Amino acid sequence: MRYTILCMLAIIIVAFTGCGQPLDYEKEKAAIIEVMDKETQTYIDRDFEGMYSTHVQDSTNIRLTAGADNYVFAEGWEEVSKHMTGDETEDDLGIELRITVEKSNYRMKIYPNSAFVVCDQKWISSFDDDEIEINSIQVRLLEKIDGEWKISFVSFVGTSGYKNLEDVEELFD
Repeated sequence: MRYTILCMLAIIIVAFTGCGQPLDYEKEKAAIIEVMDKETQTYIDRDFEGMYSTHVQDSTNIRLTAGADNYVFAEGWEEVSKHMTGDETEDDLGIELRITVEKSNYRMKIYPNSAFVVCDQKWISSFDDDEIEINSIQVRLLEKIDGEWKISFVSFVGTSGYKNLEDVEELFD
């Protein structure tokens, strides 16, 4: 009898621990895109509190930004938040500047409490008649904390400003 009760208890424990809720991929994907869009828009709006709410705010937060002529590596929330709100970004977001951002071509690997996301981004800045387009590939790691997706790693790889392959080959001819 004791053996039967122990076996039944073991089966019940295995059944409950192995039967989690299935992941609703489309729902999670939509929630992740929403967080990424909120982070971008609050940055453009200079709404730092809104932007901060989209991030994991601890020592593991990392931002790596790389372009044709420069890169930035910030580690830990203190450095990351300073970079995003610092003087070097102030000139980028003047009141007269109109900015539109398009993200596309999402590739995601989603787990119950983390997600790896890659997407293309086009950042268009307009001031009077001048327009600048910056293309990049975004790589992000998000964590689910208390049921909400938060950004813990961002890598922005600028794809604008590089010479195309034919131009590079001409240098060696």
